[in-house]
Amino acid sequence: MELHVAALAQMKELPSKEFDALLAKTVDLVEKPWDARMLLYADQPEYRQTTFGDFGIMYFKVDDAAELIWIFNAAWTG
Repeated sequence: MELHVAALAQMKELPSKEFDALLAKTVDLVEKPWDARMLLYADQPEYRQTTFGDFGIMYFKVDDAAELIWIFNAAWTG
């Protein structure tokens, strides 16, 4: 897993409950990245989005060849 600097900055602003939810979702993604079925771009299935907690959304890219998940955005609307 790799975190973009923007995602890291956004994570610093999360309340602890939402941060814990984001970490739990990240662990799930490491094990099953293709289970996140919401595509970010219809023509690029490696770019996906998923929710965490009650009001969070995370955007990431799955790179099967490198066995890498790159999280580039995490937003919380609460």
